[in-house]
Amino acid sequence: MREVLQAEAEARVDEIATLPIDVLGVDGDLRLSRQAAIDKPTWRLSLVDTFAAALAKEKKAEPVTGDPEFKALEKEIKIMWLK
Repeated sequence: MREVLQAEAEARVDEIATLPIDVLGVDGDLRLSRQAAIDKPTWRLSLVDTFAAALAKEKKAEPVTGDPEFKALEKEIKIMWLK
């Protein structure tokens, strides 16, 4: 929302809601929070990226990213790279 109007950002949120993906939160999920805290110094990702990677690892899911920092995780999780 930093670069576009709020209405446009909300339209993107609505568009994402139509995709065949699960959107998960971490509210109250202490187990995932602990795992992210353990993995953060090793993976050297931002906190939000560490949560995404920890969740992908737990769910055996494939994160979709173009962030080159995820390259270090390819041995631990499968990553779908954006081009």
